Amino acid sequence: MAQNTKAVAQKPADPTVHKNSSKKMLIGAIAALLLIIVAGAGWYFTKGKNDSPHAEEVKAAPPKAPIFVPLEPFTVNLQREVTDQYLQMGITLKLYESDVESKIKASLPEVRSKILQLLTTKTASELLTSEGKNKLVKEIISTSNAIIGIAAAPVQATPAVNPAGASAVSQADEANTKIQVAEAVTATEATHNPETKMPVEKKGVVDVLFTSFIIQ
Repeated sequence: MAQNTKAVAQKPADPTVHKNSSKKMLIGAIAALLLIIVAGAGWYFTKGKNDSPHAEEVKAAPPKAPIFVPLEPFTVNLQREVTDQYLQMGITLKLYESDVESKIKASLPEVRSKILQLLTTKTASELLTSEGKNKLVKEIISTSNAIIGIAAAPVQATPAVNPAGASAVSQADEANTKIQVAEAVTATEATHNPETKMPVEKKGVVDVLFTSFIIQ
């Protein structure tokens, strides 16, 4: 019997096997590249960014919360102009340091006494104007800070003189009044930067807030 010498035909290789293998390798390479990119970005936004020169900049400290010290209402007779008039006034002192609060409370009788003396030098017509109220605020700040040793003691303003009564205020008294106002302005404006108007040093009493203000 004759042998079959015809070569057996080989089965051709499946082309999809090679394609699937190449596709998997490509996907793996892309995934590895993405991991490298993500890791690099994470390093930059954490350690890398902190190592930059900008990380050495000192961050500004958060502003201090204000402290408010309310005082008992004041009732005082004002300088007589046409008729007798009196002032009922409630104020709250604004400050930023707890030790200043302690000093104010420890010296409260003297603080109230000096403010009462200051109010007796005022007239109704003066205090009815915004300028007069602003001047009073600065004088109270200066007086309060002088008592607790933060500012120099202000010169006591001379009471207004009734034209029908004694002589007019002398030039020396007027000069003393101007000195007192200047010291009060300095005590207030020293707590603010003249260019940015932002607080630089918050020492002593920095503001006076009116809670009531009645003239009758």
